[in-house]
Amino acid sequence: MFRFTNQQSSTDLGRYQQKIDIEKILIAHRNCPATLIGNALGAIPMTLVMQNTAYSLSAISWFSVLYLLIMVRWWHYKSLDTTHADTETIFHYGKVQVLLACLSGCVWGSAGILFFDAAQISNIAFVILTLVCMLAGSLASLSARPIAYAAFALPVMLPLSLIMLFQDERFYNWMGFGAIVYLAATFAFCLNLYKVIIQSLKLQYENLDLIKDLQEQKEVADKANRDKSRFLASASHDLRQPLHAVNLFTELLSQKLTSPSQQQDIGNIQQGLQSLNELLDVLLDMSRLDADIVHANRVSFDISSLLEKIEPPFQHDASRYQLSLNIEKTPYTVFSDPLLLERVITNLLVNAIRYTKQGGVEVFISEKDKTHIQLHIADTGIGIPKSSLNDIFDEFVQLHNPERNRQKGLGLGLAIVRRIMNLLEHPIQIHSQVNKGTEVILCLPLSNEQNNAEGSTTPKLSSRQNKLENLNVMIVDNEVSIVEAMTALLNSWGCDCRAFTSTATAIEAIKDGEKPDFLLVDYRMPGDYNGCAFVSYIESIIGKTSAIIITGDTSEAVINEIKHHGFLRLQKPIKPVQLRLLMEKILQR
Repeated sequence: MFRFTNQQSSTDLGRYQQKIDIEKILIAHRNCPATLIGNALGAIPMTLVMQNTAYSLSAISWFSVLYLLIMVRWWHYKSLDTTHADTETIFHYGKVQVLLACLSGCVWGSAGILFFDAAQISNIAFVILTLVCMLAGSLASLSARPIAYAAFALPVMLPLSLIMLFQDERFYNWMGFGAIVYLAATFAFCLNLYKVIIQSLKLQYENLDLIKDLQEQKEVADKANRDKSRFLASASHDLRQPLHAVNLFTELLSQKLTSPSQQQDIGNIQQGLQSLNELLDVLLDMSRLDADIVHANRVSFDISSLLEKIEPPFQHDASRYQLSLNIEKTPYTVFSDPLLLERVITNLLVNAIRYTKQGGVEVFISEKDKTHIQLHIADTGIGIPKSSLNDIFDEFVQLHNPERNRQKGLGLGLAIVRRIMNLLEHPIQIHSQVNKGTEVILCLPLSNEQNNAEGSTTPKLSSRQNKLENLNVMIVDNEVSIVEAMTALLNSWGCDCRAFTSTATAIEAIKDGEKPDFLLVDYRMPGDYNGCAFVSYIESIIGKTSAIIITGDTSEAVINEIKHHGFLRLQKPIKPVQLRLLMEKILQR
């Protein structure tokens, strides 16, 4: 390509004019090799035919001049480096291009004068045929530059046409008239082609500018969306911190309050906190999916184990609403991300139970083909109008919640389902009839590793009453309220806790002889060590130690760092029962 040194005009007509003028010159430039080859080949028959006439010497001289001009034009063609040429160089090249076209036309036109002999009609006919062919060829190659075509065509045809018009014989007069008509027709064709080329170039540059503008606008919109999502993902630590502390204190408070009315009050508080936790989780899930920081970790696992893990809380919800819930747990080994797929199925079951007033929900599996199964989630609920089936996967769309009742969710569950299914590349279908129910079908790929599937990841409690009794636990978190709550909670479980609000003081305690059995460490600690670096350093002093990294960060970099070190992670705000189950599971190893 080439670079432009002048600014484009601000008017609509002049906006692309310079680009178009340059492109016209370059079109003729690209056609130049074919034009020169046509000139070189076309001159040979003319010279050979004239060798058997009285014009043989003139023919050789004419042939020599023409080939000399062809070499000059070839040198001129090669002199232009379109990759680095600036505007001024290209325009200068275009002027010389017109001059050389005119000289070439003069040489070809001189053949009509040199070789005209009224007594040799066959020779004249051959000359006319050759000149007509040259005009036709130049029409195609020079139509982008009518001025260059005129500079070539006029001296080619006009001299011979005028000679024939002034002959005494009517035959030659009509031939001269016909030659002029042909010349005029080629000019008309040239102008038509020129208009098409100009329009095509204008559309090309308008489209390029439009694509560029759209791309810039898309990049701005995408950047704004990514920035928003990254902000939410990055801010998740600060958003989760207070909730994390409140969850821990609420659990402690529930152990101290014993009267029924007190338990009811604390239950209401915990229910409100659970709703707040779910709201935060949903918003942050959306932000992480939109920011492209969630990646599928596909493994082989038994779908029945996943359904068995999911079932208990939903059986409780279904019983509460006097609905039936039948989950068929046929063993199939699928290849997917169990955590993401669990989120999809959970969201769909939540919706199915929420919008079913009577009847129930059924989950079953059917075989689609030899490589895929279909997981069906069908309910007898209120259904979805056909016109709204494409809208329900959009954010904040709730067909049956115009009052925005918080108990009916935010309208983000199905939006998350769609994003996760797109990420997993699993097709999803939905069929629904108003007042009859809805059926959602997930198409899941079967795994080839039928005998090596992962089992259920549901943690199971040991028969031991309390594995945490007298467990020496070191708690490291820079939030004093969290340290106090965590210490009190673990002490109530029988643990012996030492708490620190900085990694420096914790390291000093280790060096003074402290040897914890278990480490609970916040990832984002001030100072030289984050949670992962701190645990690694402690293990270098006292050896391998059971540890959990607790974090409010949802960024992929943090998650990958914790995974790279081989540590287990809990996401804030944690549920006390979740913490206890994970600690007991680690101690079972």
